[in-house]
Parts: sequence; C-alpha cells; structure tokens
Amino acid sequence: MMERIVEANGIRLWCETFGDSADPALLLVMGLGARGATWPDELCRLLQEGGRYVIRYDNRDTGLSGRVDYEANPYTMVDLAQDAVGLLDGLGIATADVVGASMGGMIAQEIALEHADRLRSLTVIMSSAEPLDPATNTFRGTVRDPRLAAWDAEQIANPPSTREEHVESHLKLARILAGQLTPFDEAATRVIIEREIENATDAGHASKNHILAAFASRDRSGLVGSITAPTLVIHGSDDPMAPFAHGQALAAAIPGSEFLPIEGMGHGFPPPVIPRISAAILRHTGR
Repeated sequence: MMERIVEANGIRLWCETFGDSADPALLLVMGLGARGATWPDELCRLLQEGGRYVIRYDNRDTGLSGRVDYEANPYTMVDLAQDAVGLLDGLGIATADVVGASMGGMIAQEIALEHADRLRSLTVIMSSAEPLDPATNTFRGTVRDPRLAAWDAEQIANPPSTREEHVESHLKLARILAGQLTPFDEAATRVIIEREIENATDAGHASKNHILAAFASRDRSGLVGSITAPTLVIHGSDDPMAPFAHGQALAAAIPGSEFLPIEGMGHGFPPPVIPRISAAILRHTGR
C-alpha cells in the first residue's frame, strides 16, 4: 500500500494505492461522509490479487482530503466526478475501471456521463440515478425508512459532540443499514467507524456538505440511458437507504448493463459477500 496527496480540481485529495501501477487501474469511489478507507481492506486485497491497481481515496471534505466552505463554494456530484478525474490525472492514469458505492455510485455515474473517455467500465453498488429530495431526505419516490427518520431526528435533537458520541451514533446507524445477511458485528463495525472519523476535526462536516451537494445535484434518471461504458449494478435486497427497486431501475435504464442482486445485503459490505463482490468486479472489468 502507498499513501499520497494529489492536487486535483483545486482540492488536496488523499489516496491510497494497492498493487502494481502497471496493472489496469481500478478506482474506488466511496459515499456520503465516508472515508476511502471505508472500502474493506479484504475487498482491496482480493482486487489487487486479481491483477488490478486499486485506488481508494477521500472525497473532498472527508478524512485527509481538503475541506471546503460549502456556503462560499457550493458543489455537486459533477464537481466530485471532476475531482476523481483530476485524481487520475495526478496519478498519471489515462483510463480506469470505476467502482462507486452509495453516493460514490452517483459520482461514478457522473464520471460515465461527463468523462466517458476516462473509464473502461462502470460498477455501481447500492446506489440510484434518482436525486435526493430535501423534503424527505431520501431518494425521490422513496418512502423514508422510519428507523432512518428516527435516527435523523435524534441527530438533530441531540447532535453528538464528542468522538465517542459520534462513534455510538454511527453504530446505531450501522445497525439500521446492516441488512439480514449476517448477525451485526459490533466490534468489527466499531473499528471501521473509528477509522472513518480518524483525522476528522469535525466528523459532521463531510456529511453536512455531502448532503447539501446531493440535494443540489441533478436528476440522472433520464440521463443514464446515454452511458456507453459496460456497466454492472450490484444491490442488496435489504437496503434501507437506497431500496432494492433503485438498483433494478438503474440497471434497466443503462443499455446492456448487468444486474447482480444480493439477497439479505443491506447498505454496506458484510464480510460474507466480499468474495462474491470482488469476483463479480474482476469478471466485469476483465471483459
């Protein structure tokens, strides 16, 4: 593994690479408020062993990447896609296989729409082409899961102020998002959450700005039909954040795409599905 800072689109972006830079590049784009290190180490290892040069990075406003005053400099998913392309430029990479999860899947769609010449293939995991609705704080056409609504209300009424309070609140969220595939592993999840907020002076900054960016971003549901990159859509049947129908609709809208449903998976990467997801990505990107 190698860590570095790359200047991209006027933003300092932290990234970490795995493997041989001579191998085909595979860019992992993470979601709302989450660090690049949220991509499971095991998934990165399997992709590297499959002959890929794996790159995971912190989006602007997360982790070790640069922070933005959103009020003074608002941005959208299109800008975050430009960050990703700028990162590839900084690493000297002409084209990459792009894999996005959750909001990272939204960014990945924008890369495919705005920078089609920079990606060889597209993989979208637990995401949607629909815009986020500020009125409901969820994807358009989706009824907000009452558990998520209650968690949101609790954050507003009693915002966490200490590191431990942030960890505990995100543990509650992780339990909601976990799905039914395996029993919830609190110890392992706590380690991931603690790593996510490591080096974050304000753990709520990224989430707040990313939500604003998602609200300000365009509806892609009528645009993704123009995506020409080979596309794989992976979605869990128990996803409370981006319900299963969103993955189905996205796959149906992109010509020639492949849809991989995973029974019992929620909004995350439970260890039992990581070998299956890595194998699917390696097969898809190896076409």
